[in-house]
Amino acid sequence: MASSKIIYGFHAVLAALEHHPENVLNVYAQIKEESARLKNLISKAQDKDIHVETVSATKLDKLTHTSHHQGVAAKVRNAQTIDEKAIYAWLEITDKKPLLLLLEGIQDPHNLGACIRSAEALGVDFIVIPKAQSVTMNATVSKIACGADQTLPVVEITNMVRFIEQIQQLGVWVVGTSGSASQSLSQATLTRPAALVMGAEGKGLKRLTLEKCDEVAKIPLTGTVASLNVSVATGICLYEVLRQREAVSR
Repeated sequence: MASSKIIYGFHAVLAALEHHPENVLNVYAQIKEESARLKNLISKAQDKDIHVETVSATKLDKLTHTSHHQGVAAKVRNAQTIDEKAIYAWLEITDKKPLLLLLEGIQDPHNLGACIRSAEALGVDFIVIPKAQSVTMNATVSKIACGADQTLPVVEITNMVRFIEQIQQLGVWVVGTSGSASQSLSQATLTRPAALVMGAEGKGLKRLTLEKCDEVAKIPLTGTVASLNVSVATGICLYEVLRQREAVSR
């Protein structure tokens, strides 16, 4: 595994500077990009003694493999890998009510990035994705996540069913999602330590994964649209978790 990677986009780079400046090796800023927010970002980097290199738009395009970099990129150290055993250990000692988000087979980096952004905003403790048949944590994911991946751990696992079995033994209630479920999401048990399981675009959750869930629920749709984008559905489901938990805490 490479020891460093390139991230790009204003929010992704700013989040790295604010939350993990020790991991930022270099910042690349586009020549003649004079927006106030970019000047502020450059100032933050320089205040932390991080080298800022001004480069042409062409070089930045090549560095990031896209033209949608917003005039800034950074080389960052790869974060220390967290494995599933760290989640088990945390579940055994935490005094808070855990919330995990399990994403099975997400192929689109934009969808994964959007899921991470919603999860960080709505109180998820860990995101779990399978190592196989899923998009990797790349620069596009980081950009769409707007820096949320800098603060919310995303853990890759080898076997989703086995992971679900392990967290169930540690007291986590696992709620799967499916358009064919018999109950609405509002009827699901989300006020206890919980893991929400969202499926791949189009295919949904695998049969074995669904069978391992403690219960399965659906988002009730009243329009003509048959299904929702996985990142949109994830945001709705996570907000329902928050709504239920706030209701019982009043």
